[in-house]
Amino acid sequence: MDERKKPENKEIRTTEERINRIRKLLGKSKDSEVREFLKEMAPEDVAELLGEFSAGDKIKIFNLLSAENAAVVLDDTDPGSRLQILQGVESDKLSSIFDQMPVDEAADVIEEVPEEDREDFLDLMEEKDAEEVEDILSYPEDSAARVMNTAFISIDEASDVENAVAHIRSLEIDEEVFYIYVTDKEGKLCGIVPMSKLVTSRKGTLIKDIMEEEVYSVLVDEDQEKAAHIMKKYDLFSLPVVDKEGRPVGRITADDIIDVMDEEHGEDISRMTGTIEEEQGTETAFKAAQNRLPWLVTCMLGSIITGLVIQLFEITIAETIALVSFIPVITATGGNSGVQASTVVVREIALGTMGFARVGEEVWRQLKIALGLGLVCGTVLTVLADIWKKNSTVGMIAGVSIFLVVVWSNIVGVVTPVIFQKIRIDPAIASGPLITTLNDVIGVFIYLSVATFFLV
Repeated sequence: MDERKKPENKEIRTTEERINRIRKLLGKSKDSEVREFLKEMAPEDVAELLGEFSAGDKIKIFNLLSAENAAVVLDDTDPGSRLQILQGVESDKLSSIFDQMPVDEAADVIEEVPEEDREDFLDLMEEKDAEEVEDILSYPEDSAARVMNTAFISIDEASDVENAVAHIRSLEIDEEVFYIYVTDKEGKLCGIVPMSKLVTSRKGTLIKDIMEEEVYSVLVDEDQEKAAHIMKKYDLFSLPVVDKEGRPVGRITADDIIDVMDEEHGEDISRMTGTIEEEQGTETAFKAAQNRLPWLVTCMLGSIITGLVIQLFEITIAETIALVSFIPVITATGGNSGVQASTVVVREIALGTMGFARVGEEVWRQLKIALGLGLVCGTVLTVLADIWKKNSTVGMIAGVSIFLVVVWSNIVGVVTPVIFQKIRIDPAIASGPLITTLNDVIGVFIYLSVATFFLV
């Protein structure tokens, strides 16, 4: 019986209750009861709670799982737990687990292992599977081939329905298959046949007569985000991956794309916060610091430039020292306004709805939004500054400045990500420290220029 389909113990409802139950049983060394309790849980749930245990307990729990469930847990658990498991579980156990894993999932696991240790783990796999994993890992990072499953079914277009069904029956199929890929005499992908259509067609029907010739596919070295866009746009269950000659080499399924979207969103968030690479908890402190340092230095240098700009206007500031009080307001509002605009644009780029041709339209849209925001912020700041400093001139300077800064920041927030996309740099990088730093410098310059105009 498939353990993954067993009903869960209804008495155990929350993750916290599960964790406490397992800890209690482990504390009493009741391994057999832990094993039975784990059988009642979906392996995905086990993967989710594994990170709450110590390294030693993770290994104990993992060793009590069947090879089938352990394969799911190894693929789904967090990177830190996965690395601890790979380092702590016996080779024989890992070998049996790799036998249960689809090649693409095994490649994902092996990819996270330090390069100097990969060969040791590949040796635990069957030779054919190890070769396929190595082939997948040979493709560029973030390419479609890195997330494809090399298991697929292809049929020659000259075959008939009976031969196709007989061929499928002769195969060992571990996963759901929605489409049969049809190839021509040169092995190139020329069509697809939905499985439902194949099994309902009459005997003697040729494959080429029932295949759908309009096929969406992706090249092995194209970005995985493109594959995600295609599958989302055309509501596909799976997407064939082809080599440069057009021959099918794998397929990307919907669950693969969900993982891709999670990964891409995580990377975008990391870049927007200036960490560049998504930290997964497995990096050394040195590596994590190395990832974060470039943008911290960029922000620091930007702040120094802002200081130089302030120094250029020493006379203006000396004449009305109250101006200094509003510099934080100017920089914070400008930075936030720019990040808001850039976040919208980066999202549209990620969804494929923003291209270079739409820049003018989006700039105009954001300009209208910025004019409204700037007018409100400027009016509010003018009134508050006048009340606070009891100086209408300072209030006017602050209000006009915040208006101009908000307008400027919104334009920068729109244009910068699009330019980054055009020159093939991840637009998400533009949405964090870069936009904030740039708007700080220009915002202060605008503010003090306006002050100089009014006072000098």
